[in-house]
Amino acid sequence: RCRPFRCPLPSLERSELRARGRLWNGTFLEEFLDVENLELIVRAGISVTSPRGNVVIRDAVAQMSVSLHLDPGVAVTAVPWWVLLLAALLGLGLLALLVLGLWK
Repeated sequence: RCRPFRCPLPSLERSELRARGRLWNGTFLEEFLDVENLELIVRAGISVTSPRGNVVIRDAVAQMSVSLHLDPGVAVTAVPWWVLLLAALLGLGLLALLVLGLWK
């Protein structure tokens, strides 16, 4: 999914701009589990609105591709609902025993 973002540029004194992005491992494994290879195309563009009209930017669009490869040894497994329920019940039972023991 595309995620556009905007950021103010207080000063254009430098000749280069940098943007960093991060793709979390979990996101890749959850969203694209059936895919072994994925190619992301990253596009960036700059548009400047200046009240004076004296700012000119050439080649304001950049594009690059990023290749991602899924490690076949990594498997995503979900915890079954009954395991969570059992853990919660055991925790409540242990808490009840502690309260009972300290009350006595």
